[in-house]
Amino acid sequence: MSKGNVQIPTIRLWLIFVLFCLISLGIFARIISIQFVEHDHWASKGAEYSESVKTIEPSRGQILAKDGSLLAISVPVYNLSWDSQCEAINWDVFSRDKDEMCQEMSKILGKTPEHYSQLLDKAREAQSRYQLFGRNIPYTIYKDLKRLPFIKHGRYKSGFVFERNEVRRKPFEPLAGRTIGIDRDSHRVGIELAWNQELGGVEGKQLQHRISGGEWLPVTDDFISEPQQGLDVVTTIDMHLQDVATSSLKKQLEKHEAGWGIAVLMEVETGYVRAITNLTRSVSKNGKVYYLESYNHALGSAVEPGSTFKLASLISCLESGKIQLNDSIDTGKGIAYFHNRPMKDSNWDQGGHGKISLEQVFSMSSNIGSALAVKQCFSVEPQKFLDGLQKIGVTNPLGVNLVGEGTPQVYTSVGEGAWSGLSLTQMAIGYEVTQTPLQTLALYSAVANNGVMMKPVFVTETRRKGETVSEFGPQVVNDRICSSKTLDACKKMMESACIPGGEGTASNIFKTSPYTVAGKTGTCKIANNGSYDEGRYRASFTGYFPAEDPIYSCIVVVSDTKSGSYYGSTIAAPVFRDLADLIYATDPKFHEILDKPLLAQNERHLPTANNGERSEVVYLYETLGIPYLDESNSSDWIKVTTSRDTVRLTTKTFENQAMPNVKGMGLKDALYLLENAGVKVYYEGTGVVKSQSVIPGTPFSSTSSIKLILS
Repeated sequence: MSKGNVQIPTIRLWLIFVLFCLISLGIFARIISIQFVEHDHWASKGAEYSESVKTIEPSRGQILAKDGSLLAISVPVYNLSWDSQCEAINWDVFSRDKDEMCQEMSKILGKTPEHYSQLLDKAREAQSRYQLFGRNIPYTIYKDLKRLPFIKHGRYKSGFVFERNEVRRKPFEPLAGRTIGIDRDSHRVGIELAWNQELGGVEGKQLQHRISGGEWLPVTDDFISEPQQGLDVVTTIDMHLQDVATSSLKKQLEKHEAGWGIAVLMEVETGYVRAITNLTRSVSKNGKVYYLESYNHALGSAVEPGSTFKLASLISCLESGKIQLNDSIDTGKGIAYFHNRPMKDSNWDQGGHGKISLEQVFSMSSNIGSALAVKQCFSVEPQKFLDGLQKIGVTNPLGVNLVGEGTPQVYTSVGEGAWSGLSLTQMAIGYEVTQTPLQTLALYSAVANNGVMMKPVFVTETRRKGETVSEFGPQVVNDRICSSKTLDACKKMMESACIPGGEGTASNIFKTSPYTVAGKTGTCKIANNGSYDEGRYRASFTGYFPAEDPIYSCIVVVSDTKSGSYYGSTIAAPVFRDLADLIYATDPKFHEILDKPLLAQNERHLPTANNGERSEVVYLYETLGIPYLDESNSSDWIKVTTSRDTVRLTTKTFENQAMPNVKGMGLKDALYLLENAGVKVYYEGTGVVKSQSVIPGTPFSSTSSIKLILS
């Protein structure tokens, strides 16, 4: 080929063109191979060098009872994995220690030595950077694993990595379970939700790198910002009283086949809730009936209160000045008609109460008498009745610091909503209004507290490492619900309802009690879609004790019984009595304290301590300035021997993978040790562990459980 006189080398140009085409095809083929054939290999290689700043969750704070008992605690668990590509592994040491390590790992984790040896070989062959050896390993087993041959050299020289996680446990479950709440990523409830910010702590930051399999591991043990552990929350709950409230209520629910029930015990002066139990009926797949804490009815169920609302109705009447405590009301033969609709007293089939005083109207729980009293005082100006209820404080929520408080439904103006000609007399006896049990309890407690209504309080302080961070005292909702004269009349009415041998609806319940009670029974039909189901009732009792100098108030509600019994005096009041009996028997406030030594001088000796966790016992003795002889070699768990002149601390040993001996320990230490070992714990009583259902040294199983008897 030529152009003018110049010869153009055509063959050379074609060769260059073909060469570039081949190179292009090779590059394209390599791209296809990397993208589709070798994608997984190169993706995993690239992932090995990916780094990111990760959020580190802090340890969640504990929830404690009034006496420091653990109600909710985060227990550490660990995942164990092996990075076979860790650069600092000494393979000669690995080969030397491999068999012994697998043997010991078999004793601790349960599978055969050959299983763990095969996992190691498989990981080396696949060049795995994340071979899992165990999940959710309890703390005590974690400590044993860290001491094993080869693993004891640490993560950088052995490649073994322990990843710490936490699980939430409630040692006293199900006691107060719904109030304590549930800790989960969404839909927390109870104290776990209301105090989530304090319990949750502050998140930390750490640089981590991603390895094959999408797992992330820390680059170093250092933090960019270290996580701050959550605060401990101290509740008002007294577990001794909580236990009695739960067991007594459960017994009544089972006896009468009820749908649900609640019991709440509160200090009159402070509003501190000392016990709260919510039990709901449930049926298993095999037909077995049981009761559990599935919903906080005391806080959230705004229902028609029935006769317990008569206290608010008669307070309004007395405050109007149009009726006095000794005024007579003619209830007739137990049946009366309002707007052509009948209203009956409980003894209508026996001829009714006839003419009785306002005090008797309350103590005998006469529906007709209450309705006539309200009608007499407010039929001309019904708005004043509604205004009176607002002044008392029964129309608004209490503002309890837990999410889910039910809103009371009480008319605030005549003609509002479903208001009718019957509304005035229906409200008088606790219908066409709704209240939660806590709101009803707050009113009765206000009468006991000389007219000051207190907000129910569930948390008294937050702590960090035992030191108080914040305190939360009593809170007043209404500093005066009514006049002093009306208060005196209310106290007299409530005492009359409970006087042994009297005419009140609770006169037989407390006839053998060594303390006095003031209160009111309640029985209410259960509404369903605007009408009342036949034979379905809700029974209640609300009151306080001792009547002459109130310390505690209490409400018990039992709903939807199937036994045929439904009156508050026979269903709810016995639970109140069980709680009051226990408090009277155990609370020093009710007894004279002798001002003299309980032991002769020659019987005195150094203070004793329970067996348990060493640091706490040592801290106690050093704080009190009590000399002790420490022969424990700084062991985590110790046995304490106390004589007249000396205290000896010796090592308390536990066999690996076997049930420990927790006799002589306090419940807190026993729970911590057993729960961390993966054992389900049940207990009875209070104090130190007297006996345990599983013999010490018995090997653990996957479903290990134990019952402790405390004394």
